[in-house]
Amino acid sequence: MSGYFASARNQRRFFWFSGSVLLVGIAAFVALVVLRGTGNAFPDRFSNEPATLNKPEKTVPVTKGQTDLARRFIETAVAREDLDAAYDMVNTDLKGTMTRKQWATGDIPVITYHTTNAKTTAVMVKYSYPTSALFEVDLVAKPNTETRPHLLFYIGLKRENTKSPWLVDYWQPHWRPPVPMAPG
Repeated sequence: MSGYFASARNQRRFFWFSGSVLLVGIAAFVALVVLRGTGNAFPDRFSNEPATLNKPEKTVPVTKGQTDLARRFIETAVAREDLDAAYDMVNTDLKGTMTRKQWATGDIPVITYHTTNAKTTAVMVKYSYPTSALFEVDLVAKPNTETRPHLLFYIGLKRENTKSPWLVDYWQPHWRPPVPMAPG
């Protein structure tokens, strides 16, 4: 190849050939993309059907049975006092495929917190729909039992339909670790 480019005539031919390839490429780009547009442009209208609007789920008032269930769950499963009774008030979303015998060992997917105010804690409603509800409870620990003496928890309740009983399906602390300050 080095002998081919030694000639000035061949160098000029290569220059004109590569220039024409460049011009053909630019012309093709302009013709396909700039003048005609891209093939994946969104149309103005997707269908002739009228738009369906989102209808928010109807909220319902919280019942005494829901707050009683939340408090019983804290007294039994969270405090690890009566795990047999707690098994019946927990949905499979929380207990998974655990059997009653496995649940009774105490190695369950519920964070333990020994509290003094399970019966009197305020139950703040985050949302309440016909088949699901989420509450926030403010728990105070028994003296010398927990590393955090005061902690907020979320507790979620769920039921299959409006005729079925409420069951606990969510239990998590509402706590974020503190962000360390930058030095200086």
